[in-house]
Amino acid sequence: MRTKNFHTYLKKRLDKKEIAEISKQALLEKQALQKLQDDISKIIYEYMGEQGIGFNELVRRLGVSPSQISKIQKGEANLTIASLAHIFALLKKTPHLTSA
Repeated sequence: MRTKNFHTYLKKRLDKKEIAEISKQALLEKQALQKLQDDISKIIYEYMGEQGIGFNELVRRLGVSPSQISKIQKGEANLTIASLAHIFALLKKTPHLTSA
């Protein structure tokens, strides 16, 4: 279904208030994801600096592909909870969430 057709479909099925609420929720999710990605990237760069290691050594330690590390560093990776746990274990850090 094309985007334009999808928007037309939504307008037929949902009222403006419902569409606005869905849009608001989608924006909040996007912002939360970007914040998580930024935080992971920052933690990895800090780890590399503290350990005095470069990109290739980080790839070796994490045991993932160079392209995946590159995506993580750029904040573009779609990480699973398991992969986050793996990264934090390597970094010897314990993740925690706070509401802001």
